[in-house]
Amino acid sequence: MMLEKRLYNPLFLLLALILCVTIIFYVFRKKPERILAYKLHSSNSSYTYPIHNLPKDDYNRLIDLNFTFKIINYPCNDSNPPLLLVLVHTSPDNHVKRSTIRDTWGKNDNEVKVLFVIGDTNNTSTQNQVLEENLQYGDLIQGDYMDAYRNMTYKHVMILKYAIYHCPLAKYILKTDDDVFVHIRGMKHFLSNNLSLLGASNVLFCTTREHTIALRSYRSKWRVTFKEFPDKYYPTYCPGWNLLYSPDVIFNLYEEAQQADYFWIDDVHITGILAKKLNIVHTNIQPLVVSSQNLYYIEKSYNITQPFLYGPYNLNENTIRTLWKYANTHPTPNYTGWEDFN
Repeated sequence: MMLEKRLYNPLFLLLALILCVTIIFYVFRKKPERILAYKLHSSNSSYTYPIHNLPKDDYNRLIDLNFTFKIINYPCNDSNPPLLLVLVHTSPDNHVKRSTIRDTWGKNDNEVKVLFVIGDTNNTSTQNQVLEENLQYGDLIQGDYMDAYRNMTYKHVMILKYAIYHCPLAKYILKTDDDVFVHIRGMKHFLSNNLSLLGASNVLFCTTREHTIALRSYRSKWRVTFKEFPDKYYPTYCPGWNLLYSPDVIFNLYEEAQQADYFWIDDVHITGILAKKLNIVHTNIQPLVVSSQNLYYIEKSYNITQPFLYGPYNLNENTIRTLWKYANTHPTPNYTGWEDFN
């Protein structure tokens, strides 16, 4: 009897109706169409860097410096343009880190070209070793500015310059660091199948950082003055260790960087401040970076199900070799639906 009264209670009927409508809405609602920041090419028409738009002295200028390449190599072949150009940010004295990459994921082939990018050094012994290393491997790019902590933006812009002038037919450009693992076999598959062999536009894939406070403490090595950067928060930007660019983004950022005032935190400056000014949209690929838990499993020789393109940054040489061994002994990951990982 109590149940019958409850069934005919107007409030109960109203709540039941609301519940039914809610269930129907969630079951049958149309999922919103995902709007992608990037666009895949569907024809053989490829992007051409509009170098004619740059000043005549552009090649010999790096922001506010007179510039020349002290060491340069040309692995890109116009008759067989690479799918991916990898430019590794490194320091002149990081010989061991470069050797580790060469031994593992950084091997050149027809599809991928890997080069190491350094600045100048005033240490004669280090420079002689750099020259010997380049003579042996032919994969170094050296600029004539001093390789120093506050000169990182020069190095980043030099990377963009090299891609534009000396590997203009590469479909994609990856900037990374010498303490990073890149799953190259997975990257080839990802670019060829999940993106496009023909290239793409508006590509800036990275692990985004949002609402980062500009540090003012004198104790911080990242301290910036209000004159250098007046706002409280940096715009959304990408840490520089895994930046996947399309050529159009490379050129637009380079052209703007060559004209902008120098700001020494390169990733904030180029992928944050300048990208915001140019309305370049970031695509967050954090889910394609090996998590700390999965890295632990790999080091313990366990299998993981997470598809990945990168190990985390700040890896030691042993961990890079461990990830390389894992990548070589397991099938190429399936990246289907990667956009929905976020």
